[in-house]
Amino acid sequence: MMERTTHYPAHLAKLVATRLRSQHGGAPPEAVLTRLLETLYFASLKTDEGRPILCTVNYVDPDERHVGGARRPADCWSHVPFERPLPFDVRTLAKLARAADPAVSSLAVYRDKKNKLYIWGMVDQEPRHSEFITLSAASTPARPGLFQATITGVGNISVFQNDTLIGSLEQNTLVEEYHDVLWAGPVHDLLVSYLRNYLEDTAGRRPEHVAPEVLQAELLMRWINAICRTLMNIQRYRHGGGLLITPQQNLDGLNVKYKIRYDRLLKSLRGMVESQLLGQLATPGRPKHDETTEAILPYAIEGENVYDRELVARMKEVLGAVRFIASLSCVDGFVLLDRRMVVHGFGVEVRTDNHLSDISIARDSHANPKLMRPGELTQFGTRHRAMMRYCFDKPGSLGFVVSQDGDIRAMTRIADQLVLWENIDVQLAYRPASGFAPGQQLSPMLRRVNARVA
Repeated sequence: MMERTTHYPAHLAKLVATRLRSQHGGAPPEAVLTRLLETLYFASLKTDEGRPILCTVNYVDPDERHVGGARRPADCWSHVPFERPLPFDVRTLAKLARAADPAVSSLAVYRDKKNKLYIWGMVDQEPRHSEFITLSAASTPARPGLFQATITGVGNISVFQNDTLIGSLEQNTLVEEYHDVLWAGPVHDLLVSYLRNYLEDTAGRRPEHVAPEVLQAELLMRWINAICRTLMNIQRYRHGGGLLITPQQNLDGLNVKYKIRYDRLLKSLRGMVESQLLGQLATPGRPKHDETTEAILPYAIEGENVYDRELVARMKEVLGAVRFIASLSCVDGFVLLDRRMVVHGFGVEVRTDNHLSDISIARDSHANPKLMRPGELTQFGTRHRAMMRYCFDKPGSLGFVVSQDGDIRAMTRIADQLVLWENIDVQLAYRPASGFAPGQQLSPMLRRVNARVA
């Protein structure tokens, strides 16, 4: 029996139902969704032998589990039914969660004719999604079921449809909107300016047959994806931390406890993109790069030529660099990077002390002044206040702060105000190129990746 009811899961259920109907033409009854999310919510408040309850459930009809193409990757997920269905309740979830680590498997849940939920099986190898996010897989098959719901922490529930986050509950706060600041708006523009400056300084190193606009578009996309992956890897540590990207040449206002110089990320990203583009030109019978060209999948392990092998090696190098940078965040303090994503230290303390007290909280990616709401520094913790003061003092700086609960915020100075974005969307997705530069098309490689994921 449910201990008590709460309106928070009900609000999330309504949001999920609305978005499923809008995007996919149908959804379970809201009462069923509410019951499912309430059960997950109350399970997240429990522990089993002192361990938190963390698990993923896939809402999938057992009668449709074999529907789909007969040809699937050898490492694709599969359903493992129980001999008898199990009740979908807090007690059962608490016991099964030990055997259903979200990094390894998930639980298959559906409803009977009376709309009562039950657990009918498990899903193995389904978390290829997490491997895709961390760059260790090229793409993932469509995830099983109509949607997936994951307990990510105490009172925290995230609901996905395939690889798209459609809503979440974060400790009694319903999160309906996620800001795409890395792909559009002032934060994106700042990253573009960083990259263009780098490409101008290294123009002499560009391969002869690669057009500068093509190199910029592909490298920008890979660069932003790498930032997304770094932030998501920081989330996974549940330690809290942040990235401070600054164009400053000095360490004024900063105390860098551990000074290093790590410049491998952008070098490896550029090497990966150049190998991809040169591979297109080297493949027999393949035309030079234009908007109709079929490109080699950058992470495909096909072994057709030396460029494929080089791409695989570069992919692994990027993955290692991303994980290395993310791991530095486990030391208290920020990770300090310059605008070329070169790490200059970690365990960074911000000593800037100014009179900033009021900030502006953006309600869209573009920081539309009409949609902003006022905020005060006092409503945030020490880590956020320090980052905001530094970014206000140093125009052109960009800060990302990840809380212990996994929330990600971005901040930078715009004109005479410090602008903060909450609920940052870093779920990896290949965006239309209109987010990069006017008139560009989605690259052929991305069309092919999207086709495979879909």
